[in-house]
Amino acid sequence: MYRSERAQSEVLGTVLLLGITIAAVTVTVATGSAALAAVTDEAQTAGVENGMSQFTSQASLVALGETDAKRFDLGSVDGGDLRLDEDAGHVEVRIEGENGTVARNRSSLGTLVYAGENREIAVQGGGVWTTDGTRGRMVSPPEYHYRDSTLTFPIVQLTGDETAPSRGTGVVTNATSEEVFPTVSNPLENGTVVVEVQSDYYEGWYDFFSQRAEGEVTKDDANRTATARLVVPGEVELDKPLSLGSSDTDTDIPLHEDDYELGASHPSPSPIIDERIENASTNGQSVEDCFDGGSCSSGLYYADGDTALNGDVDFDTTGGNVTIAIDGDFDIGGNDLQITDGTDNVVKYYVNGSVDLNNPTIGTEASTVDARRTQFYVNGGIAENTNGMGNAEIDAIIYAPNANVEANGNPTLRGAFVFERLDLGGAAAMEYDDEDDSLNDLTLTITGGPGQNPITYLHVSRNRVKLRFD
Repeated sequence: MYRSERAQSEVLGTVLLLGITIAAVTVTVATGSAALAAVTDEAQTAGVENGMSQFTSQASLVALGETDAKRFDLGSVDGGDLRLDEDAGHVEVRIEGENGTVARNRSSLGTLVYAGENREIAVQGGGVWTTDGTRGRMVSPPEYHYRDSTLTFPIVQLTGDETAPSRGTGVVTNATSEEVFPTVSNPLENGTVVVEVQSDYYEGWYDFFSQRAEGEVTKDDANRTATARLVVPGEVELDKPLSLGSSDTDTDIPLHEDDYELGASHPSPSPIIDERIENASTNGQSVEDCFDGGSCSSGLYYADGDTALNGDVDFDTTGGNVTIAIDGDFDIGGNDLQITDGTDNVVKYYVNGSVDLNNPTIGTEASTVDARRTQFYVNGGIAENTNGMGNAEIDAIIYAPNANVEANGNPTLRGAFVFERLDLGGAAAMEYDDEDDSLNDLTLTITGGPGQNPITYLHVSRNRVKLRFD
């Protein structure tokens, strides 16, 4: 090779190496710059997220009237876009009555949004939410409080004159506050309360509703809504010892006409029976632990099918109530079921089927009647397959509104009884002491069930706050 050619090769090699080095450095710098920008953006977004969490606490104090004004600082917002949209997000609260009536109120929530490069943070409804463009989630909870069948929902609405502020500092002041359902009285009597939120962060609202309660919570991706339903518990007041759904009876009822009612409407026991069975199947002991030894102590017991007694059972409730949930028929036969202690605790039976019996003694060993301590909730019939009750003595509350009862024989019924129909044969007797107030004002809660949250008290208010940015 000539010397000039060798020199040219060395120059070309040097240039090529230099080009590769420059390209590598360029890629490294570009990649590093992008990574640095992403880290910087996330750090700034996280800072605003923290600032918005503090802001919601301050805004809630103002919205609920605990102070007239509060200063706020969201942190640096230079790396993204800050905007206030009074019309973004809506909530509708409905009270759906059993008779078809609906009381409703729809309110805008207003949303304060910081949009960074990769995700956005928002204040809405007193909570903080975030989304990366794929799914919304909750950062801190909104002003929505459900506890012990009471819903308190102060709807926080964000308003302001500046829609695209350049700074994240300012003052939040109280604008107005008003009750949403001023004509609705508590406690609620019947129906369902529905809370539906339409929002860009509806998935976060859905998660929040699901975490706060066991009731029916749904989401609609097409309409971007999350919905929670709360059911007003149905209650039955036992102000008479006998209540029948049917207006027909073939026999005289051995009670004064003021002490029984015909043609009454009774809510189905299915929801509360289903609820107790579901709970007992997960958390209860086998019903054999209660029945087989002849003695049963406080606790929750479960049977996943038809159950028949093989002997008498004594109940000791000194340690608490006894709850027995049977997902099938319950055949008592002629076996006695008696409470032996003198406390006020109760034994409750939830039967997803029928109850058969013939000649048992059911109640307590006390010398006086204490019917409220033994309660049956029955989905099916009573004594359908035993040709009557024989000489049964029953001191109890029996809620079996689907039962057509033929009480042939010489049974004695003391307490309170809810049936569809009752035909008494033989020398059947029903006893009720007007001076005994043990059953007066006794109320049975019937409605419930899996997938339902009970609600008795509802407090909804609309609270507007105004943001003034520096």
